[in-house]
Amino acid sequence: MFKNKRISVILNPSSGTESADGLSDLVREALRAGGATEVLLRLTTGAADAGNWAKEAGDEGFDVVIAGGGDGTVTDVAHGVLLSAGSPVIGIIPLGTGNGMARILGLALDPKQSLEAMQHGKIVTLDALDVVSHDTTCLMFLGAGLDAEINRDADAEEKTRLGFLAYVKATFSNLFGRQNRPVTLVVDGHERHILAHTVNVFNATHLAVLGFDVGPDAHPHDGVAELSVMSSPGFWPLVGQLLSIAGRKTSKPELEPVHTLKLTAEPPMLLQVDGDVIGETPVEVKILPAALSFIADHSYEIPE
Repeated sequence: MFKNKRISVILNPSSGTESADGLSDLVREALRAGGATEVLLRLTTGAADAGNWAKEAGDEGFDVVIAGGGDGTVTDVAHGVLLSAGSPVIGIIPLGTGNGMARILGLALDPKQSLEAMQHGKIVTLDALDVVSHDTTCLMFLGAGLDAEINRDADAEEKTRLGFLAYVKATFSNLFGRQNRPVTLVVDGHERHILAHTVNVFNATHLAVLGFDVGPDAHPHDGVAELSVMSSPGFWPLVGQLLSIAGRKTSKPELEPVHTLKLTAEPPMLLQVDGDVIGETPVEVKILPAALSFIADHSYEIPE
């Protein structure tokens, strides 16, 4: 995969437990051993670095851009690639808490093993979501309401202290007292008015955890996203709906195919993209079919 390739590596030093110097050395050695002709490695210091450097890499003709960090870093790199004049393949060194995209692509979660998996991996083309209203890109899913509040409360400090349990804690603390509000949806040009407390759009959520297939039934190879609206009153009905959406098979009745979406709410809802809170509604989204190329594990299979 890396032989005769020009590779740009963008590492977020605030992610992961390894030292920046140690990780940088590991990455350089692995890529050079894999036959890369050029390795440009940079460490982010600001929020805009990953996206800007990914765009530069695409503009300058790099073959591969590797994002080392959590899902936020991966999303920023993808956004930069989409804005560039080129079409480099994106690789992932998972260093975050959730590492959703790495899991979806079947990559190992250990940095050294993920580099080995990419070296022997394969290139797959993925859909993406253009979050027009907020000038960003979404790879996995975006949400207004409950999941945005969960990600707000599972902040960097909590994730450092509790790891994945930070999300569990934040989930339970936000399940109580959910209240519906007036929401306007424009789905593929058709307007509807509803009462809801949470709206999600899923693009890539097929995950395997401990050998079990989990996540809503949305994969990034079909040119459509999946819309979910939650309005269940009370704690236990809401838990039931969450469990349904979290299952591959049980989520199907809860999902609606969508190509474009406009969402407004009163009062506005908190909004997250791929685990990072980015603001509030209103939000406008459209699907970008087959927009990006990623390196997946050699065992990755496109769902039928």
